[in-house]
Amino acid sequence: MKLTNKFTLWYFGIMLVVLLIGGAIVYYEIQWKVSRVEVVRHERLNDIIAQQIRSGGDYSEHPTRKRATITLIPADSVPKGISSYYTRGIGWNPEFQANEYRLVVTSFYTINGQNYRISTYSFIPSFYQLLPGVVKSFQWILLLLLVLVGISGRLISKYILAPFKRTLRVIQLFDLKKKDPIRLPDTRTSEFRELNEFLIKMTDKALEDYQSLKEFTENASHELQTPTAIIRGKLELLMESDIRDDQAILIAEMQNALERLSRIHSSLTLLTKLENHEYETKSPICFSDLTKETLSAFDELIQMKSLDLQTHIEENIYLPIHTALADLLLTNLVSNSIRHNIPHGMIRVNLSKAGLVISNTGRAPEVPTGELFERFKKGNPGSDSIGIGLAIVRQICELMNFNVVYEYASQRHFLAISFLSPVPASKLLQNLAVPLHSTL
Repeated sequence: MKLTNKFTLWYFGIMLVVLLIGGAIVYYEIQWKVSRVEVVRHERLNDIIAQQIRSGGDYSEHPTRKRATITLIPADSVPKGISSYYTRGIGWNPEFQANEYRLVVTSFYTINGQNYRISTYSFIPSFYQLLPGVVKSFQWILLLLLVLVGISGRLISKYILAPFKRTLRVIQLFDLKKKDPIRLPDTRTSEFRELNEFLIKMTDKALEDYQSLKEFTENASHELQTPTAIIRGKLELLMESDIRDDQAILIAEMQNALERLSRIHSSLTLLTKLENHEYETKSPICFSDLTKETLSAFDELIQMKSLDLQTHIEENIYLPIHTALADLLLTNLVSNSIRHNIPHGMIRVNLSKAGLVISNTGRAPEVPTGELFERFKKGNPGSDSIGIGLAIVRQICELMNFNVVYEYASQRHFLAISFLSPVPASKLLQNLAVPLHSTL
């Protein structure tokens, strides 16, 4: 949800609560004002009647006197300190033949040595008569405020938050590989200005760290190649010289360790390049043809282990992926399915527009399958694998927004890659009923 919409909803919620409380206050205020105005009018009417009695005039013929009651009362019935009071309640209205809300005002007077109680009444709007009008008024007010809040929210988003949106667009276009310092627009809003200053410092530091890391990786890669090549050459010379059997075994172990070190170095360098997004996609490639070429390159190894390769590869599947990454992805997957297989085992390759599924027979991994995507994690600690292959696979999938999942069931390893990011890769494992054909 956008920030402006959140502000709008919060403001509207607060406004709704205030209007409900304000509506109750307005209702009771209106009811009190109506009652108070009527009380004042009746007190004035009672004074007029008392004045007419005092002057000996005839007050009974006037229409307003029909709702007046004049009563002589003893002196002890006159309340002390009170000249008048009023009562409210439901009373019968003979004019409309219905019960209505009646206000009665009673005043006390002493005229010519006699005590009078004069009461007049009138019918005023009741609670149920006032409430619909108040509710209707507040409905219109609420609707008007809602429209105004919506319009003001759009204006706030367009003008007040414009510097923030421009900053956001600049950040989205920022690329470490271009080595260009970020340039953010000026703003007079102090909060946005502080944000821009922080972003500039942060991106400048990121550029500096990225450049330092890249130089270190390149230097380390270059510097390690020379001593590795020298050691490899020296070992080969030793193998060609006159040595004992036990020395040959030691030299062979040293060569194996050196080759392992070389593979680790190459894999870590590759992972660093993947994490730094140094592979840019130029144009889609035919993943179908590349899959067939990769399987063909491993044909001899597959035959050496007497593996049964079955494939279902759809034609003309194009993916926006760098050729080197695609080749690396397929090479790691196919080599893993061969290395971790059993003699006379089976490999299945299923490629469709939805994704790629490679399954093979093999021993169960000794660690959870989800952990095998981590660096230097191996399903069998005794294998000669360095445990980086699946980490490279996951890094490539994350770079290309592919989903990848690895499972082991029924003495078979299943690795699925979904090319459609909204579709979980685990769903691809349910589509293994596609007819396959043997290629060996």
